[in-house]
Amino acid sequence: PMRDIPVACSAGKVDGQVVLDLCKEEDNYGEADMPVAIAPRKKEILLLQMDGHLTPQEFDEALELAIKGCEIVSKLQKEALLEKYIKEVGRENE
Repeated sequence: PMRDIPVACSAGKVDGQVVLDLCKEEDNYGEADMPVAIAPRKKEILLLQMDGHLTPQEFDEALELAIKGCEIVSKLQKEALLEKYIKEVGRENE
């Protein structure tokens, strides 16, 4: 059974700065990128991959940033699904 809705974000390092949600150019020419997927309810990491080089401090910062991004996306996903479901149920009751 499906227990959660997986959600993913990426963080990385561009021009010496740890950033969230790299664009294509930043991903291609940046110093590192790290996609992260989580199961938000239990805060379990489902995917953690890194290409490039980060210091241990930068790694921790990037992981924290990616998880926060995932939490924001998860909230937006739930709101969108709930809104769609409410509309569908409303149509069925008409």
